Amino acid sequence: AVDWSVPPDPRLEPATEIVSVHGSSEAADTPSRIYSAVEGNFVRDALARGYRLGFLGSGDTHDGHPGLAQLASPTGGLTGVLSESVTAEGVLAAIHYRRTYATSGPRILLRVALDATAMGGTIGPGDHELYVRVVGTAPLERIDVVRSGKVATGAQCDGALDFTSAYSLGALQAGEYVYVRVLQRDGGAAWSSPIFVE
Repeated sequence: AVDWSVPPDPRLEPATEIVSVHGSSEAADTPSRIYSAVEGNFVRDALARGYRLGFLGSGDTHDGHPGLAQLASPTGGLTGVLSESVTAEGVLAAIHYRRTYATSGPRILLRVALDATAMGGTIGPGDHELYVRVVGTAPLERIDVVRSGKVATGAQCDGALDFTSAYSLGALQAGEYVYVRVLQRDGGAAWSSPIFVE
């Protein structure tokens, strides 16, 4: 468990693990929740404190096979990085700017933008449109749009493998955040890093 009463240094910790082989630490009501969860130590609790964190998925398996989804567990944890270049510098810059998303192991492709602001970015208050594109590795169950800790809207995907949608969220206020959670019928999941309103 993470003690969120100690603020993370954004220079050293721009992102946090939201899913691993142990389960999801998104929130108390998340699917495939982490075992032995401690109330107040979920990722949404950190976001509620105003921390700006991107999302990562990790294996935490110690088996020497990075990127291999766990065959014996429904979760594994992988990170998608939206990097301008496939170099160490490019990947580290993308993580620093929170241009990441997490999956529970499947190699789901996820793109999310609020107007032209990509996941991990910041945008001013006002009416904005959220764009979502998902390519699943199994039939998609649903997309949840999480606005400041609550599922605000979403869509049933009716088993599609490739899903694109846009959502009008109404007036967003400074201090709010928006991210997307994807659920597949096989239990696989993905989370976009939040977009923050300032």
